[in-house]
Amino acid sequence: PEYWAEEQDEQRYRRSLYLFRKRAMPDPTLSSFDAPNGDFSCVRRIRSNTPLSALTSLNEPVFVEASQALALRILNEARPGEDDRVNYGYLLTTGRPANQMEIQEVLNLIDSQKQRLAEGWLDIREIGFKDPDHLPELPKGVTPRDVAGWTIASRVLLNLDETITKN
Repeated sequence: PEYWAEEQDEQRYRRSLYLFRKRAMPDPTLSSFDAPNGDFSCVRRIRSNTPLSALTSLNEPVFVEASQALALRILNEARPGEDDRVNYGYLLTTGRPANQMEIQEVLNLIDSQKQRLAEGWLDIREIGFKDPDHLPELPKGVTPRDVAGWTIASRVLLNLDETITKN
């Protein structure tokens, strides 16, 4: 059988609109999000949520890299306060600010994951950076552990129902 190869050059970041589609074997990532068959036009897509799409958005390399980029963007562009960073992350992913309960949940997640990172349960460089051997320039006062914690939070933000399926 023929498998989908993951590109390693500039083709890796090609928009999904320009993916090569195979009739006999649809792209696994698109299939997990119930992409319509490419043989016919589709007037309206069916909205669905499946455990497979959640697993895909948490583990597929393109989503992991997107969460790393989102974390760096939040840390670079948001105001320095943690609440402001959570709000900015929600604005980028859902188009709305976070409420107080959501802010607290995300901050609790970041704190618990930073603790796991400090104890060595997770690899800071592997989680937080696309290329662990070449770290990007970080904003003043931001550590690699902060980036890894925000990367984990970004994975959660990108996996929210309202991020994946817009109403």
